[in-house]
Amino acid sequence: MNQLVNKQLIFDSFAGKTTSLQRKLIDEWCEDPRHEELFYEWLEEWEQSHLQYVAEEQNALKNYTNFLTSDRPADVQASDAISIPFPKSTTRHWLLWAVAASITILVGSFIFRQQLLNQTYETAYGQTRVVQLEDGSQVTLNANTTLRVPRFGFGRETRQVWLDGEALFSVTHMANNQRFVVKTDNGADVVVLGTEFTLYARARGTQVVLQRGKVELHYHQAGQSERQITLKPGDLVNLKKNGVARLKPIPQPANYAAWRDHRYVFEETSLREITYMFQENFGISLEISDPETAALTLSGAYPAQSADELLSIIAEALNVQVTRQSDKVLLAPQPI
Repeated sequence: MNQLVNKQLIFDSFAGKTTSLQRKLIDEWCEDPRHEELFYEWLEEWEQSHLQYVAEEQNALKNYTNFLTSDRPADVQASDAISIPFPKSTTRHWLLWAVAASITILVGSFIFRQQLLNQTYETAYGQTRVVQLEDGSQVTLNANTTLRVPRFGFGRETRQVWLDGEALFSVTHMANNQRFVVKTDNGADVVVLGTEFTLYARARGTQVVLQRGKVELHYHQAGQSERQITLKPGDLVNLKKNGVARLKPIPQPANYAAWRDHRYVFEETSLREITYMFQENFGISLEISDPETAALTLSGAYPAQSADELLSIIAEALNVQVTRQSDKVLLAPQPI
């Protein structure tokens, strides 16, 4: 670290008390990726000790809306008012514009706050990634997946993360038995102490497979209070979008994380189900020509480094023809 750049100097820059030379030194220091987390940590500390004015957005929006829709400002006397005949449609357009602008500001502020408070890890289509967390836990992200982790206090104040996609979690047990919680946009939370499990959380639903240890799945059904399922090693639970959960034992739970080694395991999996996997993991849309072909099933473990390689293996195993048409792929029976 540049010895000339320290916490006090950074605090002075936040307060606008630095010289041009000091600001240049700080800019050079910030360009080093190793200083990113420390900068955000100091920024959070400074903001907590220098609280700014917090606007009351709802009241401000209400007052502004009343101002736009009123006949004239309250502080203008009737005798002094100048009447300008605006069409009603113009007033409505101004009102819609004002509401849209206010919403944009609020959304922008929320997004910035999320970026400040959380570190985001992402994978692209066809990509996997290993993330090492500060508490010693390890998360392997499958393709097209996003993981958010708190920048401040993780492993001390909280062990709560957010997942959108699919990942293998290897969670470190803490001496104080602090829980590790994975939250999803599907309304399901996985609560653990120390364990290894695979979590799938996408638009089609939620699936948890436990390899070792113990986890709890917390979820909601429509019109009912929170429910809970406790999994033991070798258990799989499927949670549908309607809140219906199904628990069953499986013989080889490790197969559900085989993707981390670029290996794909199918157990009487229909070709229709495989098309969903290609869309989610590779961003490739597969179309099937007829119901009979869609009902074909595939079993076995197949290593593949790319979507094209895996598609070629599946086509040969099921004896189907692959035809590429611009941004989609058509699967059909081989001609006789």
